[in-house]
Amino acid sequence: MCRSARLYQCVRCLRQVIICSHCDRGNIYCADGCAEQSRQEKQREAAEHYQNTPNGRHLHAQRQQRYRQRQKKAEEKVTHRGSPVRTSYDSITTGQKAETTRQNNPDFSKKEGIVCHFCGCQCGEYLRWSFLYRQSRIVLPNSAF
Repeated sequence: MCRSARLYQCVRCLRQVIICSHCDRGNIYCADGCAEQSRQEKQREAAEHYQNTPNGRHLHAQRQQRYRQRQKKAEEKVTHRGSPVRTSYDSITTGQKAETTRQNNPDFSKKEGIVCHFCGCQCGEYLRWSFLYRQSRIVLPNSAF
């Protein structure tokens, strides 16, 4: 099936990305995890900003106080002995390194032509720069005017 595709640049890593009309949901990030990394950074920035407000400082101080009380109680209650210390002859090594996992993206290099970076489907030969605007099919109730 020949789908139309859109070409855009990832906002985070600035790579060119091709996305088919089926996968396109207004994406601005590539398929390599830039969206998740950007989300984590923004959450971290928001948390730091909140920590600098008076309410954030107060709640953080309360949380730290509760944490210190729990740690103090845990030190007082010692009911079990710790784990024995491991010696060098306790662990078995095979001498083989574990295989590294490959990226989640499938290998689309074998396909020729324009391929969607998200699903790998073959796309048409022309690329769009803008979004496809779909008309909504909202049926309005009859008005009594």
